[in-house]
Amino acid sequence: MSVQASEAFLKVLNGTPSVAQQLKAVTGIEEVVRLGHRHGFDFTANDFREASTFYRPAAQAPEAPVTTSPQPRNTTFLHHEYSLEDIPGFEAVIDELPRLKVRPPTVDLAEFDRSYRPDDAASTNRSPAGPEYQEWHRTMMEEGYLDPQGNQHTLRRDFHLVNLDDHTEYPGYDEYFDAKTRTIGALENLFDSEIRFSGSMWYPPHSYRLWHTNETQPGWRMYVVDLDEPFENEHDTSFFRYQNPQTGQIVTLHEKPRIVRFFKAEQDPDRLFWHCIVNPTDRHRWSFGFVVPDDWQDKIRVR
Repeated sequence: MSVQASEAFLKVLNGTPSVAQQLKAVTGIEEVVRLGHRHGFDFTANDFREASTFYRPAAQAPEAPVTTSPQPRNTTFLHHEYSLEDIPGFEAVIDELPRLKVRPPTVDLAEFDRSYRPDDAASTNRSPAGPEYQEWHRTMMEEGYLDPQGNQHTLRRDFHLVNLDDHTEYPGYDEYFDAKTRTIGALENLFDSEIRFSGSMWYPPHSYRLWHTNETQPGWRMYVVDLDEPFENEHDTSFFRYQNPQTGQIVTLHEKPRIVRFFKAEQDPDRLFWHCIVNPTDRHRWSFGFVVPDDWQDKIRVR
């Protein structure tokens, strides 16, 4: 019966603009299940996966032709970074930050601290193209990519952080999700284009996301980053680190509260954007990712 409920919800998703708008804030299957429950549909993640394999939307009338999207802009800049307060139009996003920066009580921070591995964290100090990193990565894969002692939310060794969207069963989640939905609306007004969440991450003290490229999801990404408190020393901070694909240079960007960062994920092997994120401090860091249009630079102006 739950598979039928999933199919009924899929029809709602495809036929109800307000629910389709909420779906842009969803990043994982557990959030789909929770969204279905909010609209009166009772199903599980497996039910939804099964229904999705055979569901086909009803045929719709052809839409009017749309103008061609601007060609992606070639740039020598590998990242763009601004203070949120410096970009008109981000006021609504700033207003939502207190409701986005959640710490779900379902997160076991003692287990999180236990799963910290100094050797994994230290790998972010090496070039992903260098022999030392390659040897470490080979050994890590041989030992096991998944932490055998971890629970369902701390299995991946490269992902020592909290995916907020994995935690949907706690009081306050609906308020958090509604803030995500409103944030999507605010950003669509700013960029005059469809925007989707790509991830909502909480980096507790001593957390990290190891080297990766996002090559399976190419395109421009925007990340809104905030902290619970400012850093006392501008050099003792969380940081975003990347490797310049043209020169091999390692670039480290020290962080501060309320910043927005743009970069482009590529699939060309010669242009892979290797990057990692580390919070070696006692502060809490949040990062909210979005898929943004190629012409995003034409839509903003900096004070």
